[in-house]
Amino acid sequence: MMPSEPINLTDTNRVGFREFRKTSTIKAGQIGAAFIVDTLEGTFEGKAGDWLVEGIDGERYIIDDAIFQKTYEEVDHAE
Repeated sequence: MMPSEPINLTDTNRVGFREFRKTSTIKAGQIGAAFIVDTLEGTFEGKAGDWLVEGIDGERYIIDDAIFQKTYEEVDHAE
């Protein structure tokens, strides 16, 4: 049952959190100039160097290059 009032999650009360790894393949391209894109959450602006990502259901979102580099690796189709 959900509590009637939202709780404030902190590092000390996030009991039961486990590690998960993304397993889906996405399409992405690094954009060389500032850009605007419509997403499920609204219209957002990306900066030069950001990545435009298309998820498994066609949803689009922007990821900063530093975060993208830490989170994704290119699929090698030669394997």
